[in-house]
Amino acid sequence: MDESSASSRLTLRPTLSQSRHLVMLSNAILEVATKHPIEFIDLTERINAHLRAHEIEHGEVTIFSRHTTAAIKINEAEELLLEDFKRLLRRLCPPEHGYHHNDMSRRKPPIAVDERPNGHSHCMHLLLSTSETIPVIDTRLALGTWQRVFLVELDGPRRREVFLRFTQYLRHQPARVIETAALNGYQNGNRSSRGLR
Repeated sequence: MDESSASSRLTLRPTLSQSRHLVMLSNAILEVATKHPIEFIDLTERINAHLRAHEIEHGEVTIFSRHTTAAIKINEAEELLLEDFKRLLRRLCPPEHGYHHNDMSRRKPPIAVDERPNGHSHCMHLLLSTSETIPVIDTRLALGTWQRVFLVELDGPRRREVFLRFTQYLRHQPARVIETAALNGYQNGNRSSRGLR
């Protein structure tokens, strides 16, 4: 018998861990005053500080912009790279372009009292995202080494609100391990009584 056929007869017993948790939801709003027409505001440490202060150890957080001209993105907080991002957005959606949205004489109500000619900002937002959902491990966002969470202002300066939804997993009962059938039983057509159904 060769090695490959011998190794294919190994008995593998995969297991599924079944945990029972309580799920606790909580919300917070970050208020942000932006200063520039296009700006990347790093929210990472403010969110981590909230996780620590409220002892949210494990779960996830959804970060949501409540605006159509301010986005949420994960990327690197390197100064020159952020300038590249701003340049890219301006090049794709130049403010001086003729946007239908900016023609107030053609717009239908309701129109905000402080409405700006900001068609370019809405177009930039269409290229980005309104929210990000990130796992939480040991009271910290489980981000990669260079990842940061940004509010991306596209029509500043303005006052912005970022809605945070925290989902916290609290252990309710100890996990129990369920053993599934050996893979060999399925390969040989022998469905053991301990198998999956």
